[in-house]
Amino acid sequence: MKIRLSLMALTIFVAGCSGDDPEQSLKKQEEYKSELENLLQTEQVRNQQLQLHLDNLEEEIINFEEDRDNPNVQKYVTIVSDYASSLSEELNALNDYILNYRNGEEVKTGDVVKVRDSISETIETFDASVSELELTEVLSREHENLVLANKEIDEAVVDIADAIAADDEELLDEAIQQLQQATEYL
Repeated sequence: MKIRLSLMALTIFVAGCSGDDPEQSLKKQEEYKSELENLLQTEQVRNQQLQLHLDNLEEEIINFEEDRDNPNVQKYVTIVSDYASSLSEELNALNDYILNYRNGEEVKTGDVVKVRDSISETIETFDASVSELELTEVLSREHENLVLANKEIDEAVVDIADAIAADDEELLDEAIQQLQQATEYL
């Protein structure tokens, strides 16, 4: 009992010796409480954002698992692979014509136009093949990116052919840059 009384007396003495008056102490505690409330609110918002992100990931996992057995997914992958291979060959041929043109060699406009038309046909064939499929939500999102890229690629290739035909270096540079930017959609 003596020890308890001694501790209480010591506590009262220490509290009385502190330099803060009760109003100042109360004000500090209220500020601290306000900071804690703000921190709690920030963490609650962050928790909600993380929960939404987690929910989206779970939904994507479910979609991928559902898509795994979907025959249209395999068909789409095959179509995209064939398309990418064909487009790559044609863009390499176009690149060779551009390099020859830039090196001052004679480039026949008709040859460049054939490559341009071949690229357009490849894009059309791809679009037609995919239109026959029933795409899942995940594939639809991916396909939208390919459609945007195809549009940019087609426009850039037309401009490249026009630039070589018109001997317009500035248009050629712009078209090449547009073609390079088309990969942003992929």
